[in-house]
Amino acid sequence: MNPPPLYRRQYQHQQQIFEVLIKRSRRKTLAIHVLRTGLVEIRAPLQCAWLQIDDFLEARLDWIVAAIQQLANSPLPEAPAYCDGEYHDYLGQPHQLLLVRGKPSQVVVGAGQLLVQCAAPSDPQQVRQCLLKFWRQRALLVLDERLRDCRAHFDQVPAVAALIQRKVALSGESANAAGKLTIRRMRARWGSCSRGGDICLNAALVQKPTVAIDMVIIHELCHLHHFSHSKAFYGLMDAAMPGWRDHEGLLNQPSWRRQTVLV
Repeated sequence: MNPPPLYRRQYQHQQQIFEVLIKRSRRKTLAIHVLRTGLVEIRAPLQCAWLQIDDFLEARLDWIVAAIQQLANSPLPEAPAYCDGEYHDYLGQPHQLLLVRGKPSQVVVGAGQLLVQCAAPSDPQQVRQCLLKFWRQRALLVLDERLRDCRAHFDQVPAVAALIQRKVALSGESANAAGKLTIRRMRARWGSCSRGGDICLNAALVQKPTVAIDMVIIHELCHLHHFSHSKAFYGLMDAAMPGWRDHEGLLNQPSWRRQTVLV
């Protein structure tokens, strides 16, 4: 089950440049989808000529502008529908759900797609459970790797190295050895750190951009030295990840989106 080929092109209308994703498949007609992010997607037959695609898009440029404005001004629904064509993020990039019936239940990630195979793809709860399992499996790999990389960087930060040397001098033992990493779903927190150095990370982080993942991990690593959110804690955050405040908003962005469709 291979995802269809994807192409990216740019178009201009009234001094506004659109990024357009062209997705070819064995469909018979052309269709346009506009995402909340402003990305325009065209679904085209495999053998459709580029000139025909250009004409199709240019004839609908006014509709595209109106659709982008409508999506930008309308609130997101409260929860995803877990339906075919919906977009869910993986590492901060939108991936479209492609639902198919089959066994075993599995999710295959491809170029811009999440291929979800399950016994009842029309059942939103079954699709949701497949995705939750997939996010957790990916989180176990991705978050462990990010923690190791962030820890290696963190321990080399001069302010952190000075704290470690001071603690070693006082105790005579290695300070703040890496604890256990736990991955689980959390409703209200992206991460936590115990006084013993164990770190727990939210599996949903795997849907966020890498820079947001690293920010959460650095936050928890800072708690190894300052358990409360004190001035010293935030000073260490600034030293370990300058500009981290610029990325805080990424955690609040929805990790899924719907689309408007023009056939």
